[in-house]
Amino acid sequence: MTDSTSITDALRPLMRRMSLTVGILSVLGVVAALYLNMPWAALGLPIGVAITVFNLRLMDRQVARIVIADPDDAKAKKAARNQIGRSSAVRLLLMSGAVIISLIIAPKFCLGVVAGLAISQLVFLLSAYGVVAGNRTGN
Repeated sequence: MTDSTSITDALRPLMRRMSLTVGILSVLGVVAALYLNMPWAALGLPIGVAITVFNLRLMDRQVARIVIADPDDAKAKKAARNQIGRSSAVRLLLMSGAVIISLIIAPKFCLGVVAGLAISQLVFLLSAYGVVAGNRTGN
């Protein structure tokens, strides 16, 4: 958190790779849903993917704005973590609300939204793990 450029420099290739992979999987998912005669799920899947990608872009933007003047200041680090945690909780609450509303309105549509969210979160976690594992030192 002390050097925001190093964080965003690490996230940019991750976001690019994740967006490309999720886009391809989304197209395959839409084709599979249409093949299974589930047009509402086919419509919801890319929307779920878009929600996740938008959430990750917001998170990236927020992390990039954080600047801690003194890297040894524990209070400043805790305040930055709390700020990120609160905004992440609000975004999670909004995403959960969107899923619940879509479940009430059209359950088959909600199936696609949840599948899109799950696919994109899984791809993000696997991509992030690859970046973290690649940056480990020999400890």
